[in-house]
Amino acid sequence: MIMFKIFFCVILISGCENNALAARRCFDCVSIRSCESALDYADRVFGSKRGSSPGFKRETFLKAVCGFEGRDPKVCCSDFPRNSWAGITLSVSAPLQALRTVDAIELHQNVELLPDSCGDIDGSRIVGGGVAKLYELPWMTLIAYNTRDGRQFNCAGSIINSRYVLTAAHCVISRTEGLKKIIGVRIGDVDLDKDIDCQGDYQNMFCESATQNIGVEEVIVHEVFVQNSSKDTDIALLRLSESVNFTYKNAGPICLPVSSELRDTRLAGKNATVAGWGATEYDSDSRILLKVEIPIWSDENCHPTCKRDGDCKTRNFKTLCAGEYLKDSCSGDSGGPLIVESEYYGVHRYVQYGIVSHGPSRCGTQGEPGVYTDVSKYMQWILDKIRR
Repeated sequence: MIMFKIFFCVILISGCENNALAARRCFDCVSIRSCESALDYADRVFGSKRGSSPGFKRETFLKAVCGFEGRDPKVCCSDFPRNSWAGITLSVSAPLQALRTVDAIELHQNVELLPDSCGDIDGSRIVGGGVAKLYELPWMTLIAYNTRDGRQFNCAGSIINSRYVLTAAHCVISRTEGLKKIIGVRIGDVDLDKDIDCQGDYQNMFCESATQNIGVEEVIVHEVFVQNSSKDTDIALLRLSESVNFTYKNAGPICLPVSSELRDTRLAGKNATVAGWGATEYDSDSRILLKVEIPIWSDENCHPTCKRDGDCKTRNFKTLCAGEYLKDSCSGDSGGPLIVESEYYGVHRYVQYGIVSHGPSRCGTQGEPGVYTDVSKYMQWILDKIRR
């Protein structure tokens, strides 16, 4: 089969990128206008019916694209069997318009590598600080380093699919010494001092012994972070040497803000959750996974210079601020996720919006928030870097 490249910009209103999708050849490659079932599918994935049919996947639609007729995509119509929705009368313009407004990130060829089942909300909502429940944050990972004092866990990360962990660039590379000596990552641990984690009272106690220690095959650091001293690009990926076993309840991926709706969400004033094994208000490292709910700051308060210059709305900030007095992330939490409960394709899930980057010398200082890499600004970079 001869494969050729079609560029997303032909169906985008704005934000054309140099990312290409391999188009198919098939016996029934027709304009989407001539394939009613494909129009309905597009409407359920991208348009007015979005989220109404969980079984309808955007990657299924993208794999059926076989060319373009003007601005309209052509599809292999036989990929969309009619038996489940035959006879439906559709407005042609509605799903086409929705499809054309989908941006390059949503149509990226690697979007399908991010799982649809992610960010599961286990049990009750998080309402304050404290010890994380056993299965509450299954995407949390510890990064293990080979140090002069032996193996140490000095940073955290988050599972985004079975082969990749998202973390901070400063967790994997030193500007003066180069790449750090990473042994691997640990998944599924809550209490570092115990082989078996148990929670609950005597009659209702439940325990978990499964942890996964996986090596790192490749370290991917944002190029700008390596080249200069900017903290805006404090982001990195770890490609694992083997796949995470998601059959364990304490291992699972976090959702990322892939859709334009999630990336355009106004976060200021929303509560987020940050977790880790870092220092507490008592200045000692916690051996137990802790989490805390904190407010996200507005750009005006996070970046006071823009407030002074009056251009907060036009500047493309790539960091978030969050925290309040005695509630903050700390040094050992670096690389961990800042998550917000959001509607993810029609289902309430946790979505990662930030990566713990830096903050005041004393965590939880009044008026000095923690600073987080804004994941929504780096979705293009993440998708460009991951592979099967």
